[in-house]
Amino acid sequence: METPRYCSLNGVLSTKVHFIEHKKGDNLIMKKTIVLALIVALVAVVPVSAAGVDLNGAVETKIEVNKKGEDVTVVPGSELSLNLGVNAAQDKIRAGVEFGLKKEEKDDLLPTDITLGDIALKQAFIEADGAFWHGGPEATTRFGTLNIGYSPYASLKDRSGISISGMDLDVVGLNGFYALPSDKGHVLGLRSDLQIIDDVQVGASIIRDDEIVRVQVDAAGDPIEGLHVAGAFAADHTEDSGLKMDNLWKVQADYELAENTNVVAGYKYISEGFVPGYVAAKTKKEDAEHDWIHLARAKDHGLFVGLETAQQGVNMQAAYDQMFAEASLGADTEYEGFKFDVKTVLDVPAVSAIATKSTTFGVGREIEVIDGLALDARYEGKWTGADKSLVHTLGAKTTLGIVPAVDGLELSAEVSASELKLESVGYKVGAKFAAPNGVNLGIEHARDAGTTFNAGMKVEF
Repeated sequence: METPRYCSLNGVLSTKVHFIEHKKGDNLIMKKTIVLALIVALVAVVPVSAAGVDLNGAVETKIEVNKKGEDVTVVPGSELSLNLGVNAAQDKIRAGVEFGLKKEEKDDLLPTDITLGDIALKQAFIEADGAFWHGGPEATTRFGTLNIGYSPYASLKDRSGISISGMDLDVVGLNGFYALPSDKGHVLGLRSDLQIIDDVQVGASIIRDDEIVRVQVDAAGDPIEGLHVAGAFAADHTEDSGLKMDNLWKVQADYELAENTNVVAGYKYISEGFVPGYVAAKTKKEDAEHDWIHLARAKDHGLFVGLETAQQGVNMQAAYDQMFAEASLGADTEYEGFKFDVKTVLDVPAVSAIATKSTTFGVGREIEVIDGLALDARYEGKWTGADKSLVHTLGAKTTLGIVPAVDGLELSAEVSASELKLESVGYKVGAKFAAPNGVNLGIEHARDAGTTFNAGMKVEF
C-alpha cells in the first residue's frame, strides 16, 4: 500500500523599514533623524488547507485584425496576472501578493521571452488585526501597498508604506499611515473621527509631503427625518501660501419631500490654483461626489440643485450646476413593453442666454420573433446645438438560441444618418460568439472604420 502524502506550506513573509530623514536648507537650526524599525512576520507551518491559502490569476491572449481599404493592421496582445492570498490566526493575519506584466504585451500572442524584469509586483501587503499593548484597542496594521481612503479629498492609492486603521478610543477613532518616498518625498497622514453624537459624523485628516500639507475636514448628519446634510473642506498649505491657502469646500443637503421625491441643493467652491493631489481618481461614470474636481471648471464656485421624482410610472430628473453653467432635464418610462427616454442638456451662462447643448431621445423594445429568438430594437435621436444637426440611429441586436451549433451567437446591426444623403449614412454590423472550446470570436464591419476581426482566450483560476 502506498504511503499517504501530506502537503504543507512553510515560509516567512516579513517586512522591515529603516529610514533616516534630513530636512534640507542652509538655515536649518537642527537636523532631525527619525529611525523606525518595525517587523511583521507571518509563519505558515500548518497544512495548506488550514493555512487559508487563496491562489488565483488569469492568462489572456487576443489578436485583432483591422482591414480598411488596402491597409491591414494586426495587433496581438496578452495579459498575465497572479494573486496570492494567505490567512492565518483565524483570519487575524492576512497577506496578499499580486503580480502582472509591467505593460500589456503587443508583440506576441503569448510572451514566451519575458524575463523577471518584465514582471511587476503590482501589490503586496501583510496585514494584522490586534492591539499594540495588552488590553489596548484593536487596530488593523498593514505593511506594503496602501489603500488609503480617509475621504474623497484625502486619499492615497498604490503606494508602499505602513498604515494603522480602525483604532477605536471610545469617542475618537484614529488612523495613520506613512508612505515611502516618491517624487514628492515622504508622505505622512493622520485621520481622526469623533463619535460624540449619534447620527452625526465628524472627521479631520492631515496629509503631508515635501511640498504641501493637506488639511481636510468633513461632517455629515441627519438633523431631522428625511434630511441629510454633509460638508467637506480641504486646503493645501505650502511654504509660500501663508494663510492664503488653495482650498475647496462643498456643502450639500438631501431632503425627501415625499415618497419617491427627493431634492438636493448645495454649494461648492474651489480656488483656481487647487491641485487635485490626494483626491480620489475620477470614476468611469463621472457621478461620484468628487468627480467635479477633475473636470474642466467653467467657474470657481457655484450653486447646484437637483430634483428626482417618480410619478405614475414616469421617472423625472432635473438639475442645475452654476459652476459649469449647465442644466439638464430628463425623463424615462416603460409602457406596454416599450422603453422611452429623453434628456436635454442646457447651456446657462445667464438667465437671458439659455441655449440647448444637446437633446437625446429614444425608444426601445424587446420583440420575441419566435420561440428562442428575441430581437432588442432601439431608435435614438440626438440633436447637437453646436452644429445644429440631428442624427438618427436605428439599431437591433439578438442572441441566437435556436441553432444548436452556434447557441449564444450575438448579432447586432446599426444604421445612422443626419440627413437624406447617401454620404451621411453610417452603418455597423457585428457578431460575437463564445465557442465551446473557450475561444471568443468577434467580427465587426463599419463604414468608416472598416472590418475588424478579433479572437482570444482567457483562463482564470
